[in-house]
Amino acid sequence: MRQSDKDSLILIGFICLFTTAIHIANVFFRGQLNDYGLLPRHFSHFTGIVAYPFLHGSWAHLISNLVSFSVLGYLVSRSGLARLIAVFMISWAGSGVGVWIFGRMHFHVGLSGIIYGLWAYLLVYAVMYRSLKSIAIAVIVMFLYGSMVWGFIPAHSWVSYESHFFGAVAGVLAGYIFARRDKQRELVT
Repeated sequence: MRQSDKDSLILIGFICLFTTAIHIANVFFRGQLNDYGLLPRHFSHFTGIVAYPFLHGSWAHLISNLVSFSVLGYLVSRSGLARLIAVFMISWAGSGVGVWIFGRMHFHVGLSGIIYGLWAYLLVYAVMYRSLKSIAIAVIVMFLYGSMVWGFIPAHSWVSYESHFFGAVAGVLAGYIFARRDKQRELVT
């Protein structure tokens, strides 16, 4: 196993453990930490952009997000640790800022904005870059997570479809930029 692969797994594991520790503390405080989630257009809660991915409403919410994050994060890391970090940060910032500006007026919590960013990145990167590896990964992603498209529909008031949407927009942007950059590097070498 390459060092980059080990480092990626360590990062994914750390994020999962950190998020789980935050949830345990939140359970201990009877959900009061969710008040530090992302509350749109409230400057007093602008710090929620930093905190919201690590807060979850329930154990089921946490576990489903951690499983999806681990799988999609690992697939993004096939292009290296730096790529995983970049796509993670772009998805985090894009979903957070988008929800803060346009989201419904309630607390938004959970890793799903970042998860949708990783998902969209993998699909767009494959379409743009068109390597066998990226297309194989996109097929796996569609097989495992194709139903995520339903997360854009505002079906339930407790689901932050805004976070899903803006995370996916950020992932599309990241996929487009990185695929173009990688194709240009290929042409130079």
